[in-house]
Amino acid sequence: MKRFGTLFATAIILLASLPAAAQSAYRIILDQPITPVTQEYVVHAIEKANAANAALILLQIDTPGGFVNSVEAIQRAILESKAPVVAYVAPVNARAASGGALVALACDVIAMAPGTAIGAAHPVSAIPFLPTPTVPEQPPAQPGAQPEKPGQKNPAEDVMLQKVLNDLSAHARSLAERRGRNAGAFEKMLRESTSLSEKEALDQHVIELVANDEGQVFAYVRSHPIKRFDGTMQAVVLPDPPDVRQINPTRLQRFLFGLANPNFTLVLLLLGIIGLYAEFKAPGMIFPGIIGGICILLFALSTQMLPINMVGLLLILLGVAFLILELKVVSYGMLGIGGVVSLLIGSLLLYRNSPIPELKVSLIFIVPVVLAFAAILLFLVTLAVRAFRNPVMTGDSLLVGHAGTVSQPIASGKKGKVFVAGEYWDAVSETPLDAGQRVIVTAVNGMVLEVKPDSNGGNP
Repeated sequence: MKRFGTLFATAIILLASLPAAAQSAYRIILDQPITPVTQEYVVHAIEKANAANAALILLQIDTPGGFVNSVEAIQRAILESKAPVVAYVAPVNARAASGGALVALACDVIAMAPGTAIGAAHPVSAIPFLPTPTVPEQPPAQPGAQPEKPGQKNPAEDVMLQKVLNDLSAHARSLAERRGRNAGAFEKMLRESTSLSEKEALDQHVIELVANDEGQVFAYVRSHPIKRFDGTMQAVVLPDPPDVRQINPTRLQRFLFGLANPNFTLVLLLLGIIGLYAEFKAPGMIFPGIIGGICILLFALSTQMLPINMVGLLLILLGVAFLILELKVVSYGMLGIGGVVSLLIGSLLLYRNSPIPELKVSLIFIVPVVLAFAAILLFLVTLAVRAFRNPVMTGDSLLVGHAGTVSQPIASGKKGKVFVAGEYWDAVSETPLDAGQRVIVTAVNGMVLEVKPDSNGGNP
């Protein structure tokens, strides 16, 4: 009987804890450009909230957009979520632009804070040098003539982009109609890059409400049953105030957010080049080689998140070659100028294929970084050239008489190691020598030095 009472009490406690867990709201903050890293964070956060039996997921949006594939993966996670997902464009001056508008469209409810915007979702070509026409067609000048598009000479050039645009438009119309929103307004965001303020979006039935804060969003969902994507109605039970738990990116994801910053990855590439060059010119320094190798590997990792333009990368490498040759070839400064220009153009083209300006390198950032890189590289090359021009400090006659230090004990008649003239040498001695003992070179036999204990100090 006592055991039965214990089991009954445990069951009551577990049942009592279920409503509390179900009444929690989970907040996810989407405030980065939409890249594969952002996709991983948002999708896993939605899965974590659903595993915790969340009553509601609040997706706070402030993003310029990003890659179509990542946007579609986030949309899929939202549509498959067991808990309703509410998009809240906030804080003031936030925007759900480009792919951010499409992410918001997939949510069960869209709310916007005052002073925010949504729209401008026209896709940008990911193909180098392919134009992205947005101007409507002009009527033909003569009957039977083909309509002209400004700046477009070959109608076949934008076929692929038009396919992407048509596909996204159909997808947006389907989602908007299913959600009971203005499908035409979302299609104009895609085809004409229109953007709406919170009031315009509400008037045009693009969003469900304008909310000054999260409290108004939670009040709305408590009083309005939410129509899910499958057509069922779901009431959200939340206490007042609700228990809101925020899901933050992991440390690894925050680190990867940094690698998805094109300005940072450009610096990594240039630092890697400098580090490896310094190590190749002065083997044994170790530290520059380690730093350079790490920077190059991190840059390679960033290529999984940012589209690299190979022409831009080759121009950067060509610019480095020009700067190195400047001090070895008489060019009257032409190679140096060409190297700097090549670095500037290459840096501008490096992330040219990115879909939004936020995922491209800023010109204001490029100029000082490239000039500083050119100055550092020229300085290192100058040091290397001077070192090559110095007299050679090796050879039998120059080593004899030099003082050194025993690094590995030398037994009588057996080889050990000594450090002489900045290098480690095999050495023999007639008398045993301990590590750390000072010695003088008495003869050189090939690559083996003959040494004796240093009693007078020897040569420096």
